[in-house]
Amino acid sequence: MKESIFKNRAFQTIIKLITALSFTLFTAYQIYLAINIDTNRVGRLIGIVFYLLLTVAAYLSFSEKDSVWTAHSVLTVAGLVLLFAMRLINIGTVFGNLSFSKPATVLNAAIYILSQLGTLVLTAGYIMQRADLTRRQMKILINTLMTIAIVLFTLHFILECVLMIKYRMNIEQSLKLTLVSRVLYFVGFAGTAFCFMLPAPKRKRKEPKAGRFIYSDEEDGDDEIDLVI
Repeated sequence: MKESIFKNRAFQTIIKLITALSFTLFTAYQIYLAINIDTNRVGRLIGIVFYLLLTVAAYLSFSEKDSVWTAHSVLTVAGLVLLFAMRLINIGTVFGNLSFSKPATVLNAAIYILSQLGTLVLTAGYIMQRADLTRRQMKILINTLMTIAIVLFTLHFILECVLMIKYRMNIEQSLKLTLVSRVLYFVGFAGTAFCFMLPAPKRKRKEPKAGRFIYSDEEDGDDEIDLVI
């Protein structure tokens, strides 16, 4: 039987590389903004640290060693949780400016909610990998959570494009650069979710250890608001 493209090692490597490079370039862009924009510099610098955690985690995902995968999971969860907590600082500003008579403020609030929900769902997926479930149950749970996360980040990306292009809000220095940064943001987070659903490539290997079987598709029969983004 022909091997599924999703189980192909080269395909998986390309997806992981695109995800890692997206986080790398997005983090580099945040550093560029911190250097060239005085406003909200402290917040940007703190965010850069958290994005660096996700960047390092993305590169660690290339390894199949359990110890490295554990480090990948820990850094990913830490980065996501810290980003979620940092964005909570903006909640007063976002909803304080919300006016249903002004579509731009409604879009801005929706973008904030989608970003937070996407981060929470992605975090939940990584935490749930240690749940005491059968392989079939775990596969269904993770695929469901990661699909929801991808949908949320996709909606977040679309609404941000509308907000910037139509209402000229949340633009940093130039529209083109800001749009490119949002593409990198989307690819980084959606790519992280997609990579987590990829089955293990076919190879001779030992029986999967607890917490890693979700990567196998085998079944065992038992079963202008300066929003920090």
